[in-house]
Parts: sequence; C-alpha cells; structure tokens
Amino acid sequence: MFQEFLENVARFVARKPGLVVSVVSLLIILSAISAQNVKLTSGTESMFNKDNVVYKQYELYQKDFGTGTQNIFIIVKGDEVVSTDVYRYMLDLQRSLEYIDGVSGTLSPASIIVEIVGYLPPDEAQLMQLTERYARDLAPEKTMTLIFVHLATNDKEKQNEISKEVERVVETSHPPAGLRVEVTGIPALNVQIQEEIKKSFGVTMAVSTVLMVLILFLTFSGVVRRKYTALMPLMISVVSVQTVYGLMPILGIPLSEHTNGALPMLIGLAIEYGAQLQNRYEEERKEGRDKDESIVISITRTGVAIVMALITTVIGFMSMLAPGIPSMAQFGIIASLGLIMAYIFTLTFLPAILKLIDREKTEVRAVEKEKGILERSLAMISSLTATRPVGILVFAFAIVVFGLYASSYIQLETNYNKYVPQDLPAMQRFNELERVVGGQAIYTLVLNTDEVSAKTLEDVDELSQYIVSREDLVYDYSSVTKVIKEVRAAYGRDGIPESDAELSYILDSLPQSELKQYISGNLIAVHFYTNADSQDEYERLYESIKRDVQYFGWSGGYYVTGSPVIYAEMGNIMINGQTTMTLTAYALIVILLLVVYRSIRKAVVPLIAITTVIGVMNTIMYLTGTKHTMISIALNSITLGLGIDFSIHVLERYFEERQSYSPIESVRRTIERTGKAITTSALTMAGGFGSLMFSSFPIMQSFGFIALIAIVFSLISALTVVPAFLMVTEKIKVGSNLAEIKNFASNSET
Repeated sequence: MFQEFLENVARFVARKPGLVVSVVSLLIILSAISAQNVKLTSGTESMFNKDNVVYKQYELYQKDFGTGTQNIFIIVKGDEVVSTDVYRYMLDLQRSLEYIDGVSGTLSPASIIVEIVGYLPPDEAQLMQLTERYARDLAPEKTMTLIFVHLATNDKEKQNEISKEVERVVETSHPPAGLRVEVTGIPALNVQIQEEIKKSFGVTMAVSTVLMVLILFLTFSGVVRRKYTALMPLMISVVSVQTVYGLMPILGIPLSEHTNGALPMLIGLAIEYGAQLQNRYEEERKEGRDKDESIVISITRTGVAIVMALITTVIGFMSMLAPGIPSMAQFGIIASLGLIMAYIFTLTFLPAILKLIDREKTEVRAVEKEKGILERSLAMISSLTATRPVGILVFAFAIVVFGLYASSYIQLETNYNKYVPQDLPAMQRFNELERVVGGQAIYTLVLNTDEVSAKTLEDVDELSQYIVSREDLVYDYSSVTKVIKEVRAAYGRDGIPESDAELSYILDSLPQSELKQYISGNLIAVHFYTNADSQDEYERLYESIKRDVQYFGWSGGYYVTGSPVIYAEMGNIMINGQTTMTLTAYALIVILLLVVYRSIRKAVVPLIAITTVIGVMNTIMYLTGTKHTMISIALNSITLGLGIDFSIHVLERYFEERQSYSPIESVRRTIERTGKAITTSALTMAGGFGSLMFSSFPIMQSFGFIALIAIVFSLISALTVVPAFLMVTEKIKVGSNLAEIKNFASNSET
C-alpha cells in the first residue's frame, strides 16, 4: 500500500518536476513572510505546566506580595552612598520613574526615611542612623544602596517595555559625581536575554550552515557525479528549517533560550533524508538507468527506510511532550515538524531538482574509481565487524552496564541563572546583587492567619527562630517581626508588643511599600536566608522547613516557596521527565518495529545499538562532569529517535543484500555502500548539534556537546553492533559461519 503510494509520488515528480519546484518555491516565500512574526520569550515559567502546584504557589506569592519577577532593581554605587546628595538624587530619580506607565511604586532608603520622618535630614550622621534602623536591607554596604521599582503588570512584553523605559530614565538622569547607577532584575535581564537569543540564533545558524557545506564537500562529493550537487541535501535542509520557522508564529511557539537551538540543529538532522535519496539516485544513474527510472527506484526503495527512520525520530522528539514541560514540548514539536517537512521535500522537491539539473545521457556507465579515505575506512570497519562479531557485542554490553552505573552519579543543573550567558551586564549585576543581599537561596514561608495580632506575630517570631535554630543551612531570617522589634528597640523596648493597639500604631507608622513585603491581608511572609547550593540541598531543606512548621504546631495554613523551591521542583521534573521520556520512546519504537517487521530479531537489534550509545553518553557525562539541564534530559529519547535511523538503514540494506549474498558478504556490502550515506548523515547531524556549542547559552553548549557525542557513537554502533548482532543470530550452521569468517579474514589480509 505505502509502496504503491511512493511509486505514484515518484512518477508524478518525474513527470512534473517544474510544477513541484514552483509549489515549493511559493511555500518558501509564504513561510519567510510568516517568520517575521516569531516572538521572543524567556524565563522559568516555560519549564512548568499550568497545573504545577509548586509553581502556582510561587506565582501566588508574587501576586499577593508584589515581589519576584515584577521588581526592577536599580543599584546605586559610590564611595559613600549614605549621604544627603545621593539620597536627594534617588528621590528625584524615583519621582521620574513613577511617571512611567506600568510602574506601581518605588522604594529606597531615602523614600523610607522621608515617609517615616517626614523630610530628609540634612545631618548625615542622623541619616546613617535612620538608614541602619529602617532600611538596612536596602543599603547592604556603605558603597551600595538599592531602589526597588515595582511593576503593576504580569504581562512579559509590557514588563520588557517598562524595563527599557527605566533604563532610558536612568541613563538621562544626572547622578552626583563618582556615582554609578545600574539597572538589573528579572525584567531587565529578560530584555538582554531576548536580544542575546537573536544573536545566538544567528551565530549558530551560520556555523551550522558552514559546517554542513564543509562536511558535504568532504564526504558526499565522492558520491555524486558533479561536485556542486553535493550541496543538494543542504538545500532541502534549509528549506525545511525555513518552513518550520514560518510555522512557529502560526502554532504560537516562541523563540526562547530553549527553542532557539532546535532550528540550527535541524540544519544537520534534515540533511540525512536528502543524502539517502540522492545517494541511491546517483547509484542508479551510475548503473546506466535513465533519470525517470532512477527517481522511481530512489523514492520507492529508500522511501520506506526513510519513513521508518522519520517515525522513530519523531517518536524520540515527541516523547518530549510526555512530562508536560512546555519548553521541552515546544522543542520536540519544532524538531518533529522540521523532520516531517524534510521528508516531504526529500520525496518531492529534491528529485524534481535532480531531474532538472541532470543533463547527462542515459548511457552513463559505472566507472570504477580509486577508493578514498571514507571507502577505505568503511572497508576496515566491515572487516572488523565481520570477523569479530562476538567481541563487539561483549564490549557493547560492558559499556551499557558501566553507563547504567554512571547515570546515577550525573548531577543536575537546576539554577535557571546558569542557563543564560554569564557575561550579560544585567546578569553580572544580578549576581553582584545576590552576593550582597543574600542570593537566590531564600526560602519564603507564607503563613495564613485569622488576623494579624500581637499574639499571632509572637508565634510567627518564635516559629522563625525555631526554624533557624534547627536548620544548619539557614543562617538568618527577615520578617515584619524583626522590623517591629527594631522600631521598639529605638525606644528602649524589647520584643513584640503585647497590646494590639501598640502593634497597630507601629504598623501604621511603617512605610506601606516596606510592609507589603511581609504582610498581605491575613498572609504573613517570612524569608529565610540559606547556604543551600545544590539540588539535594534545595530539596532537602524544602521538605525540612515544612516538617519544622508541622512540629512547631502552626495552626493555620501555610506553604513554602522561593527560587530554591522552584529549582528543587525543576530537579524532580527533570528526573521524572527523563525516565518518562526514555520509557515512552522505547515502548513506542518497539511497538512500531514489531508491527512493521513482525520479527523480534529485527525489532530488537536497533534498540541494542542505541542502548549502547546511551551507555556511552552517560559515561562521557560522568567522566567530564557535565550536568543534566532541562534540555539535555531529553537526550536519551532524542538519541533513540535519531540514532536508530542509522541502525534501520543498515538493517534494511543487510536484508536486501542477504537475498543474494552470504551473511559476511552482506555485511561487507551493507557497510561499504550504505555506510557512505549514513556516515554523511551522521557527520551532518553531528555538525548540526556541534553548532550549538557556539551558542552563548550554556544550556545549549552542553546539550550540543553531548548530542554530538551521541550521534558519532550512534554511527559507530550502527556499523558495528547492528551487523555483529545480525551475524551472531543468523540462522545458519555454526560451522559454516565460522569457516566463512576465517575465509573472509584471510581474503581481507591479502
């Protein structure tokens, strides 16, 4: 049925090549127009689905307390920042910032003091004393003070616009001599990340294209009759990527720090199908067949193998949807669509172009050429594989076992800030801010109360001190109870007031912008400063703080949130997601192969080869200390989908050759003939992934490195483990098989 369909497609393309080229050209133009509408995005929200409880609590905390991603931080640095001139400048700057549409308010040591005292004291000793008492968190060092800019919107595009306007206001302000004013915070960082995404995308696309040109000329030019036609698979690849790029805005998929690597990667992946079909076309032409017959044979003979490779690859990428992580799902959808488009263009656009540019006569006969480096290398591999099948399988088994052992020692990188370029100005300022004011490892305990009373706040303070005393990783806390005790200490009193009347008086005297950090309605937030710095510590401390609250006996509702909680949840998603994706990919590919081949042997052999590659991949990550990221956890399923292509091509060609030749001769012909095409495919794939190592995003650099290793070893495994397994399981007499191996080995030596 499918074979008939391919034959009909082939004959149509052979009859109407001009029409096919015209239709595809129109599609390219439309996709280029659509691609102008691709949106840019960044941030951690794309790593969580909408139903994730932990992330919903994080968003709820940000909404209730007006903190987190809605803050822009302005860092004011100088030799002595606690001075009347600097504070006057900050007040003027704040007034200018509050005119910006979308800014709900600003907060600084200067504005806190003015709100409490009623004016800005001219005496700098008094200014220092008031700053220490009421705004110590906003003036962490004598050389640094902070301005918080609160945003009134959760819309990321609007936040980006506000951030750019804040930058403009700061740049046009007139700070006192020797004062440096810098803007940072998540909105400011997002603006720079999105600009970097565009630059990184351009660089990786350029590198990928250049690598493809070099690889095709070095490997594929020996297959084709005219050197320039070696670039035809690249043309198909670029057209496929352009089409997918045009589909992204239609599907609502943005270009992000996760998805920007999918398109350069596709440049390398999509070449495989074109290389396989063109290789067969050239082979048939050299045999003396005419153009139409060569097109029909190429499409019908390679079309089935390519569609099998396509389906397994798409399974690998689409398994990225299984964990329910939006950014990963988008990556998988883009990659799958790109490969589907590459398959369609390979069966239509490529043979149409080949017919139009092929001017040679039908009488062309095969000419024996001197073997090149690739041919000689494949001959050596075929000799080794044919004579040492058992040894190859034993070695593969050892790699799988060690890889399984190593996988449990591979660490996770869950800190989102480590995913983005560290040399971005906003990132460097953000890191400096974290170093000074306490860093990202701040856990926030949100407590639900019936009312904010003196007794309630006394319990909150006792609970806070209880947690600090129990947890080694917690070194301090901040809460409204600390602020109240500091106010009372200024009047010679200790602790929390006993009367609700005094408490209300103190709370009313505090700046509302400061109070909102700790109290929102009947919710009270306590921030715990910790030394947690790894996935294990993030998760362990999160669970421990929850237990502490239970043991203390807090009567109301509560939840724990904060960046380390988000990182811990990311780690759990990564671990569970990797398992889910790998098992899903394995199960679907096994089912597919069993349905297609109706043979356990044929279904198992490609999986044995790829399982070996996963073992190699885990070993490399373990030895190099490479950590798993939100994208690299998908490498098992991606490798299953991609690497199995090579194994299927070898498997298909082996059984085709087996109809006419012995097992050993079939192995030799398979490796030496199909080996050229899949080596070209593998090298272009490796180049596509390798281009990601030139990305400025660390998450893409590590992904590109490990994926490159996986593709190279997928090729090696396909050329060794697959034929070795087929030989060992061949249903022939053992004695005859051994005799044939000895005979082949002696002929190879001569």
